[in-house]
Amino acid sequence: MARALALTAAALAAFTALVLAGVLTGIDDWAIDHAMPALDPHSHAGIVSGSGLWRPFPLDAVWWDKLLDAYLYPASFLASAVLVTATCGLLARRGRQVAAVLWLGAWLGANAAELVGKVGLARPDVRWSNGVHPIHVVSFDHSYPSGHSARGVVLAALVAYAFPRLRYAAAAWVVLVPVALVVAGDHTVSDVVGGTLLGLLLVLAVHAMMREWTRSRTFWRGSSGASSATPRPSSSTSQAARSTSRTPS
Repeated sequence: MARALALTAAALAAFTALVLAGVLTGIDDWAIDHAMPALDPHSHAGIVSGSGLWRPFPLDAVWWDKLLDAYLYPASFLASAVLVTATCGLLARRGRQVAAVLWLGAWLGANAAELVGKVGLARPDVRWSNGVHPIHVVSFDHSYPSGHSARGVVLAALVAYAFPRLRYAAAAWVVLVPVALVVAGDHTVSDVVGGTLLGLLLVLAVHAMMREWTRSRTFWRGSSGASSATPRPSSSTSQAARSTSRTPS
């Protein structure tokens, strides 16, 4: 588990460096031109947007764009907050308080990392080139990493942990989240890859901490059990030993 954590952290750091250096800009530009039919290249949406908080999609969107937004809605901030809080509350009622705290912390970590990245990181310009003149897509200047992708991974892993029978459904849903985000024009390819790596890192951290907690609890239980099971000499045995020691040689 420690090795997987280290490799994922290294992959996220290396990928972020490539994004900021502009190495992946060509891939993002290609996706903007060929894989984002719902993109509005003139959008100037800021870092923090209220779109999608309280409803899945704009009412004036085309029907297929509404379907994409509805599919992505569980990974939005508000919807995921409700789902994660409810599931963690259920875990706590089952007696898994540590797991509940760790999963909630992973969700909070995903949102914190998204905010830090979008405020502190600025990628090289990406451009829409399907018109007469290329257009700088300003809304993607501070869109790395994708919070939807990170929250989606954490949410799917939490559902799989709390409801094992739903693990395949959760996996099938989260696999298509990055694709839907790109097609809907919400994020570039590099955004969703970075967000997915971030979510995977947080999920691995949760499982690693739960494993360590289980090991430490088992160790202390074993230690206390061993100490309580240590045989003590009976009073008759002690008296016999004292009598033997008093017998003259």
